[in-house]
Amino acid sequence: MTSLIKFDVPLPGGGVPLVLGLGVFDGVHLGHRKIISELCDMAVRRHAVPAAVTFHPHPRQVLCPDDPPRLLLPMEERRRLLRDAGAKLVGVIEFDQKFAAMEPLDFLERLRSAPEFHLAGICVGSRWRFGHFGAGDKTVIAAFAEANGIGFSPCEELVIAGETVSSSAIRRAVSAGKLDHARELLARPVRLFGTVGQGNGIAGKMLKAPTANLEVSCGVLPPDGVYAGGVRLGNLLHPAAVNIGLAPTFGGISRRVEVHVLHFDGDLYGAGIVLELYSFIRPERKFASPEALMERIREDMRLVEEDFSRNGPREVSSCTAAG
Repeated sequence: MTSLIKFDVPLPGGGVPLVLGLGVFDGVHLGHRKIISELCDMAVRRHAVPAAVTFHPHPRQVLCPDDPPRLLLPMEERRRLLRDAGAKLVGVIEFDQKFAAMEPLDFLERLRSAPEFHLAGICVGSRWRFGHFGAGDKTVIAAFAEANGIGFSPCEELVIAGETVSSSAIRRAVSAGKLDHARELLARPVRLFGTVGQGNGIAGKMLKAPTANLEVSCGVLPPDGVYAGGVRLGNLLHPAAVNIGLAPTFGGISRRVEVHVLHFDGDLYGAGIVLELYSFIRPERKFASPEALMERIREDMRLVEEDFSRNGPREVSSCTAAG
């Protein structure tokens, strides 16, 4: 029988006991971190190793291909954050139509009978659904766990300011421009992941403020406008002015994410970067002339510096760049 879970590191032999935390975990937000905390507590009680297990691609990408979610994190960053939250192992289950059609008890039995580990416990969010047509829930897991001597803990959802913390809530907050609220749910700044592509060169030549055209692979875009942010390049964090929109002063027709990294004059073309968004500065608008825009850009950069000194994160941990 082929292994259902692909772990990020080889498992030691002898059927190591594992407690599995199951979920998509896109965002690894405070609600997910609560599940991982309970996972680790259960692992101590069961003398087992805590392992977070996620799914790729996102189930909705397979089940609702016409309306897939915009992912908050690339997989490598998801793995890193799950480990930071306390998981000693991170595994991935390939989600395809065949897996989606699996009956809930068949899925649980595959986990219980896995030859490479001993299933000591399961931890999930209390409203998590799985299996064919979402027929599996905490009641199904509880009965299976009791019948097989397996620990089980359904973790209640985390509520902040009357709202359940979820990846969907974070996507809605960012899309509405509520960066502070999204940051509260994530416990870290909103981030965009991507690769620097070829720009039109106008900002560098005419405005004396060269920008990197970020081709976003993961993350949700806020409304058009100018934002204060930060760019992680290696282990250094640089303040950045971010323009999201059409660049109407120059007749732009496609939405772009243009990033001017302050105090940096290197070539970023082709580089994978992580962009953090801290606050909204102003709406995007069409200026009467490039000179008027240049004057406004100088003020934008001053505001970015001020915001960065207040809101830029103090620690700089490594982040995966491109998704």
